Amino acid sequence: MKPIKYMACAALLVLLSGCDHGYEGVYETRADSSNEMMSQLMSDFSGLVGSEQIVIGKDYMEHNGERTYFDDILVRESAGKQYLVFVKDGQEEVWTIVNETTLMKGNGLVNVVMERVAE
Repeated sequence: MKPIKYMACAALLVLLSGCDHGYEGVYETRADSSNEMMSQLMSDFSGLVGSEQIVIGKDYMEHNGERTYFDDILVRESAGKQYLVFVKDGQEEVWTIVNETTLMKGNGLVNVVMERVAE
């Protein structure tokens, strides 16, 4: 009977280790704002500067060739909104999930919007 329990536990561990957060991919960033005038200014400025790319993996984020590993990347739901949470050393960085291809980080006045361009 014990071998069956061990095999069931091992199968469960393999299944759980294959789980992902569903937001892996390559994202392009752009600045945005809830303030119309500020949004226009950022749009004009970002046209001059261009956008950057961020790669989000199962347990890492890569930006400008630098890869940062996280203890966990998970989706959290709170008050009817979903958030992508990056956990490292007990600290959390939280990004708002706008839809299945768009993430946002910021306080409303100034935001960074990340749109997935490749998986």
